[in-house]
Amino acid sequence: MDIQKDFGITEALLICHSLDAKKYAEERFPGRFIFAKYFSGSMRFGGGLETILKEISTLKDEGYHLAKMQSAPVMRGRVSASPDELRMDDDEMARMFDAMKDENIPFLLHLSDPDTYYAKRYTDTTVYTSKERDLNELEGVLKRHESMKLQLAHFAAQSEIHRLDNLARWFDTYPNFNIDTSSARWVSRELSKDPKRAREFIIKYQDRIVFGTDCVTWGPDRSYYEGRYLALRLLLETAVEHKPLPFIDADTVDTGGTFINGLNLPKDVLQKIYWQNAKDFYAKFV
Repeated sequence: MDIQKDFGITEALLICHSLDAKKYAEERFPGRFIFAKYFSGSMRFGGGLETILKEISTLKDEGYHLAKMQSAPVMRGRVSASPDELRMDDDEMARMFDAMKDENIPFLLHLSDPDTYYAKRYTDTTVYTSKERDLNELEGVLKRHESMKLQLAHFAAQSEIHRLDNLARWFDTYPNFNIDTSSARWVSRELSKDPKRAREFIIKYQDRIVFGTDCVTWGPDRSYYEGRYLALRLLLETAVEHKPLPFIDADTVDTGGTFINGLNLPKDVLQKIYWQNAKDFYAKFV
């Protein structure tokens, strides 16, 4: 909270893994957060969909504003689910989306990961498949649930420069979603590889992007939080060139590290990304 204050942040979306955490944050910092109820993606394979439906039914009564699911491929790995078991865009999972639509609950979804993960971590073909397959599943969600208000985490898993054209196609086709700038490491690394192209993309789709860091409250290490806020401010606000990422990037530590090339976005675009887009997107839910 102190570091957010240092970086000018006065309100934020807080993803809570427990009701106790939410109650503490609400009592300690009244009026400071909108709250997302966390669902582990492995729940749909282990606990079954009925558990998720029950959690959705109590979400608003517990004071949450939206639902968030971490359903990246690693969640399949934790329960050894096959790549085509209970796809997010299939008939069974439609029950979850319909329940949220009935309750007027927006959904924050993480379904894919950096290209580097597929190259280095997701190599067991009995559990994992290609990123293209996972992105097809994510687009299937957009196509099937067009009336659903969706926020796709981590730049919709497409901050890599060669994926921006596909993400642009999604924006031009599906009006029901936005994206966020988390994670600071992944987004800063990939958009910096072609700042001219990245800048053009963000300016064109400036109404569909909200600020996010992906900070997780692991402990009291100030550098963890400061580094992520600083990285994104350097990326979005400045024209720095080849500036070292202010923390270690595990994906590039053995290949020379990650460097930021700033996009130097116009102030009116920054205002939308930092503040206005989120207020507009969630206005009717909060």
